[in-house]
Amino acid sequence: MFHILKNVQDGAAVGLQQSIDNRNGSMQVGLRSLTVTVGWYNVEAGEMLSWRRSGSLEEGSFEFPPGFYRVSRIMNMMRSEAREYAIFRVSSFTGLITLEILDGWELRFTDGLLSLLNLDDGLPGTWLDSWTYQGDRAANFVGTKTLSVYLQQLSTTANFVDGAPSKLLALVGLDNYSYGDTKTIRFDSPEFKHLIRDSISELKVSIYDDKGKIIDNHCITVYVSV
Repeated sequence: MFHILKNVQDGAAVGLQQSIDNRNGSMQVGLRSLTVTVGWYNVEAGEMLSWRRSGSLEEGSFEFPPGFYRVSRIMNMMRSEAREYAIFRVSSFTGLITLEILDGWELRFTDGLLSLLNLDDGLPGTWLDSWTYQGDRAANFVGTKTLSVYLQQLSTTANFVDGAPSKLLALVGLDNYSYGDTKTIRFDSPEFKHLIRDSISELKVSIYDDKGKIIDNHCITVYVSV
């Protein structure tokens, strides 16, 4: 039997037309497929680039519109806004960002931008003096590489992750993607896990990103088949 649950990004329980009788505790469930249209952002509201003359209290700034950015897009925007104050480069071989702040100027990034560019070692929230800075890790614009699918109706007395009781149904790896891409991942041989010992009249699925947060998919549908 297959159950297809739509709009699971809402985290709401879905009522079943026919209850699952698992009072004897023998039934198991596995993830058959997951279809997701990428709707999450890697730049959230409030991310800003600011600049000022060295030692001055007067500053200018640019706030990035929230969205899902490619490296080239955000680099071009920073070059456009701060072309008189800094030079931005990204290596096509290593993915490392180089930031050269011109003499007489200071720049400041919000923490989210620094993390995205991987220029964040010891720098969040501070003004950067005239210097050449280089990220020590490749810029990470993809961010979400796996989705963790949880099912509230899993038995925690029979399912364990790293030795602890868990309602984790499956980990789903993602390939490269752009905003708006639709991905369907199918599992021909899913890992089956025990359901709670009860009569089950609804199923509730929650999906989390790499940081352990429920994905904000901006009203774009995610659905699973179990």
